[in-house]
Amino acid sequence: MKKLLLSLSVASLSILSMINPSMASDALSGTSWKLISWGNEKSTQTPLDETEITLQFENDQISGSSSCNRYFASYTIEDEQLKFGVAGRTQMACPEEIMKQEDQFLSALEKSRTFEINAEGKLQINYKTNQGYGVMIFTPNQPE
Repeated sequence: MKKLLLSLSVASLSILSMINPSMASDALSGTSWKLISWGNEKSTQTPLDETEITLQFENDQISGSSSCNRYFASYTIEDEQLKFGVAGRTQMACPEEIMKQEDQFLSALEKSRTFEINAEGKLQINYKTNQGYGVMIFTPNQPE
């Protein structure tokens, strides 16, 4: 009887992972984050005062605030690789420095490669740069 139950459990999990391979390994779905820094060991930035950059994961989609505008895109996780689709966004105009920050963030997001949630509970997303790799660090975003 135990062998039968074990076999049924394994078969069920196998079928579920074939239906949606990312479902079983998506530790990010239903989470919300706030960017606290990004860059590499030579140059690290923090969001400009009075701006907030957020990232929410839900049902294979992301959305959030990119400083001035709201953005959205699809995402997939396969073998610890995090990939975002091309981001769409609203078209509000803001001061030039805020728009520059927004463009830098969205560019880093589109070049994302891997992620991890570190021992402190922060989300780290590694992304490709012209000089190698950078990292975006997020803290959990608590609803107000």
